[in-house]
Amino acid sequence: MEKPIEKALDECLFFSVKKLDRLLNKLADEAFRKTGLAPTYGFILLILKEKDGIPQKDIAQMLYSAPSTIARFVEKLEYKGYVKTVSEGRLSLVYLTEQGRQFTREVDGSWEELHQSYKAVLGNKASKELAEIMNEATDKLQKK
Repeated sequence: MEKPIEKALDECLFFSVKKLDRLLNKLADEAFRKTGLAPTYGFILLILKEKDGIPQKDIAQMLYSAPSTIARFVEKLEYKGYVKTVSEGRLSLVYLTEQGRQFTREVDGSWEELHQSYKAVLGNKASKELAEIMNEATDKLQKK
């Protein structure tokens, strides 16, 4: 027989999302392990691959992270030689270096591996639908 708190936790969106988050983080860590980077570093590189030269604050918004957190990530990527930052007034623009551009090929592979690892379990349709539902919920909660 299920205990009341277990039922309450299973019916709680907050805890359900946290549980899913932990499991997806584990899959992402495994997929990105070969890059030597945590997934967020890889996501920053993938953003820059498409939108090179954008402000750090835009990266923070895209990744739903604090600007100070992204600044630390960018600093480490700069140290590794994958990105460079250029100050334009109050903005700090981030660009891929040639080394970073080449490295994004490896990051692309990890990104694809991550998608395949959860799609293999959930299926393509369910994965897409779950992402759509979660994005819709996020949009609604942001407007609150």
